[in-house]
Amino acid sequence: MVIEIGAGEIHHLSSDNGIFNAELFVEDCKNKFQTQSFYSVGSHHQNSLVEWSNQTIMYMAWTFMVHVPLHWNKYGADNLALWGFALKHSVWLHNRIPDCLSGLTSLKLLNKTKANHPDLLCTHVWECPVYILDSKLQDRQKIPKWNSQSCLCQFLGFSDVHFTLVANICHLSTSYMSPQYHLFFDDLSETVFGTGNDALLDYICNQLFDSACDFYFYVQ
Repeated sequence: MVIEIGAGEIHHLSSDNGIFNAELFVEDCKNKFQTQSFYSVGSHHQNSLVEWSNQTIMYMAWTFMVHVPLHWNKYGADNLALWGFALKHSVWLHNRIPDCLSGLTSLKLLNKTKANHPDLLCTHVWECPVYILDSKLQDRQKIPKWNSQSCLCQFLGFSDVHFTLVANICHLSTSYMSPQYHLFFDDLSETVFGTGNDALLDYICNQLFDSACDFYFYVQ
């Protein structure tokens, strides 16, 4: 769906049919004095802006999924079932990465404001190793001297239901996901082990960036 905005208000919506042609949605647009236009069936080129954004988001999520097993393939860290979290984090980043010309993000274009992108300064590599402080230590309680003070988890993006940036963490031992705060992020994956083939890893990483994520292995 493409939205035309003026003075911070939505004036016109261009979209596919389906749910956007539903009676309740159309009625709501009329009540808000918003006009609508629809694309013909199968004509994806008419919705090129959205299709381009979808392609960018899918490429980002795909790159996240490829990046993880290259650096960390133990304890089920490369679980393909987590692709939904990769896609969600890609959307989160896409909405906050500023345009190279205007310097505005998609969210800031919507409300016509500017910012110094504080969220990007606080983000981390998706599915990077995370060490979470023991729950007793979080509550200022004591634990035995030789007990581990943290456990190894994974970063799966940020929570949607918290006011500040609270990370969603996957507990590798239980596959349970929960929002956590007392964390240490290993963005460079220096505390875990990967495939052990550094030359192959460097080659694949270079190809990911040089070829815009089109290839990530040797051509057979």
